[in-house]
Amino acid sequence: MSSRDLERIVARLRLECPWDRRQTTRTIPHLFIEEAYELAEALEEGDPDRIEEELGDLLYVVLMGIRIATDEGMTDCEKVKERAAKKLIRRHPHVYGDQKVKDEGEVLANWEKIKEKEKGDKGFFEGIPKSLPALSRAQMMQERAARVGFDWEDEAGPLEKVREETRELSELIGEESEEVDHELGDLLFSVVNLARHIDVRAEQALARSTRKFARRFEQVRRLAAERGLDIAKLDIKGLDELWDEVKRSHRG
Repeated sequence: MSSRDLERIVARLRLECPWDRRQTTRTIPHLFIEEAYELAEALEEGDPDRIEEELGDLLYVVLMGIRIATDEGMTDCEKVKERAAKKLIRRHPHVYGDQKVKDEGEVLANWEKIKEKEKGDKGFFEGIPKSLPALSRAQMMQERAARVGFDWEDEAGPLEKVREETRELSELIGEESEEVDHELGDLLFSVVNLARHIDVRAEQALARSTRKFARRFEQVRRLAAERGLDIAKLDIKGLDELWDEVKRSHRG
């Protein structure tokens, strides 16, 4: 079965499936977000079978989006592919032209220059979706600012900034003030900056740690049940002992 077969299946579903037939360009945005997150999780886990499945699910949603946009008279598949191909060629003059670049940084800087020339000056951070998760959006904005030189020289700068923001936040904790919210935001922004400097995607790092916490806490709950304990009645010392045992045994 080829990709053309998948396109034909999507077209048939649009004709014969009540759910697919009912979708419009206004009803499907959430599908792209959900499938992209599921694929990102599969890639993080490194499970080949799930990666293949999630890539297929996202491809289906993309093809369905094109089919719906075609039905609504906005575009068609060939126009979408042609526009994407032209953009890639245009924005890679070091591959499809005679421009020379020395590293990835120059590639990204040139990309931004070409993009600005194409779209005009609509604001420095134009094109970074406001609907992105906050950590991802912060990192993208920092990356864009760094391409024009607004950046620390190395990780020492953002690391010291994290310490500074932590001190400022600690001085405000316990007070009923909006400044606590602001300082916590500044701390998170600084942590994202540090993550960028040590080549870590902040959003993925937090997601990974959150999944690890969920796995370990589930193991704590099961371990407590095996010993006839009710975790809701354990104090923090008892919970910490179970947590440490799970960590030592690598159960979670």
